[in-house]
Amino acid sequence: MADKNIYDLFKGTLDVTNEALEKNRDSKVIGTLISAADKTLNGHKAGVEIYAEDPDKPFDYFTVRYLDGKIELYARGKSEHDTEWKVSKDYLQSVVDEPQKYIDNPTKLNFDWLKVRLPDSARSLLDKAS
Repeated sequence: MADKNIYDLFKGTLDVTNEALEKNRDSKVIGTLISAADKTLNGHKAGVEIYAEDPDKPFDYFTVRYLDGKIELYARGKSEHDTEWKVSKDYLQSVVDEPQKYIDNPTKLNFDWLKVRLPDSARSLLDKAS
């Protein structure tokens, strides 16, 4: 059931996310996120499950890696790494369809999967901003 467009949607979402991180690097919230992630997650790999309606029924899989302030696509397919991010196709489509909305307001991006791995201070700042 893997959709041929899902790769482009996922890659597009990562591109928008990375642009939002870069353009908002000097903001208190995003700057804190990047700083905390650089210290605790650099090189960390995470499994991603893409679903249509039900998060318990994924239809495609990726692995991402956080490296030097960016989230990069590491591999496609079921990951040997723990699934940390379950994301809907609708969310991916929304980010790709309206990139500026997410670049201008990066707290609208889904960072829940990343937040759980950050120190409490960075996590609480992101929670307040969301």
